Amino acid sequence: MNKACVCSKVRNISSSFHILIMMSVESCKSITDEVLKGLSGGKHIYRTLELGDYDKGFPELLPQLTASTLSREVFARQFHELAKHQDLIQTLVCEDRGTGRVVGTIRFFVEPKYIHNGGSVLHFEDLVVDNACRGHGIGTALVKIVALISQKRGCYKCLADARKELLPFYEKAAGLKPKEVSIAVYNELPN
Repeated sequence: MNKACVCSKVRNISSSFHILIMMSVESCKSITDEVLKGLSGGKHIYRTLELGDYDKGFPELLPQLTASTLSREVFARQFHELAKHQDLIQTLVCEDRGTGRVVGTIRFFVEPKYIHNGGSVLHFEDLVVDNACRGHGIGTALVKIVALISQKRGCYKCLADARKELLPFYEKAAGLKPKEVSIAVYNELPN
């Protein structure tokens, strides 16, 4: 399917972040809302995922990240389940104002820890930008938004797993640097 996509470079995003860092907020959701409010304007809207995003192209983004199919029922079930935990888990999207399509997404969660005097760590993953919109600053903006939310939330660390070839992108986008090796086991689950 050939989709039209209006894309533009994200302008002045770092100065917006500098100003927003000064504000103080309590919960992850209010921090997210505040940060995103500061980024309105231009050709893109950065906001939290909405139920209607299923019809705006959200499911079509995921296979551009990994093998994935997402039925309307599964999307709705996950959306409502995650909404119960919105102070700790958020999915952000970038919507193209011209087409109304979701052209990028990132997901993060805040993990309260026992170490670091009860501090928190922000983990992010599932960053994907529509193939037709890559190279226009959308992925960079999403990573910077999450890094800012991490700072405003008072997290002592913001981290993600990444493929080696993407390390330069993450370092340039938000100063993330390789720290340790990530390990994983993928369980075979019944259908």
